[in-house]
Amino acid sequence: MTSIEATEILGPMYRNISHDGKLALDELGLAPGAALLDVGTGAGKSAIFLASNGFDVTTGEPETDTTHYANLDWANNAEKMGVRERISFVPFNASQMPFGGASFDAVFFFGVLHHVDEDLRQAVLAESLRVAKNEGAVVFFEPRKETLKKVWTNDPGHPEAVNPADYLLEPKRSVQHIEGRMMDIFIVRK
Repeated sequence: MTSIEATEILGPMYRNISHDGKLALDELGLAPGAALLDVGTGAGKSAIFLASNGFDVTTGEPETDTTHYANLDWANNAEKMGVRERISFVPFNASQMPFGGASFDAVFFFGVLHHVDEDLRQAVLAESLRVAKNEGAVVFFEPRKETLKKVWTNDPGHPEAVNPADYLLEPKRSVQHIEGRMMDIFIVRK
């Protein structure tokens, strides 16, 4: 599928998601078919991007999430994009994930961490590192200032971006930062 066709299905923001997602994937160098976790399904754009790049994706969000970002028709979008079979959905809370330790090659949070209650962010980071494989990584995409200014025109209550390094239980763990087109990308290696 061409990027023009994908944009017609998923909207113009998908180009930026793909651009920023590719920056992270290039840095990670994951093997084809790697098992990835996408936290915060929404419309499925991040999961679809990852599946479109040949990865097996588990995605999920809390069943109790009633925000306008949750419970969207991700499966229909994935079907239209031809990647539905590569994505499985499991409802879960990111601070208490129902997965065994070292289950995923990488864990992705596309625009999610700043929506997590501040008192749960350390637990979310700890859980993410727990479910990542020993050579794995946790990748956070947080909106850049320019992106937030655009978001605030339609969603004035949208929270500020956060830096995941501020919530690491192990402060000596390094966090790699990459400036994306729309997002700041933070990679935490296990």
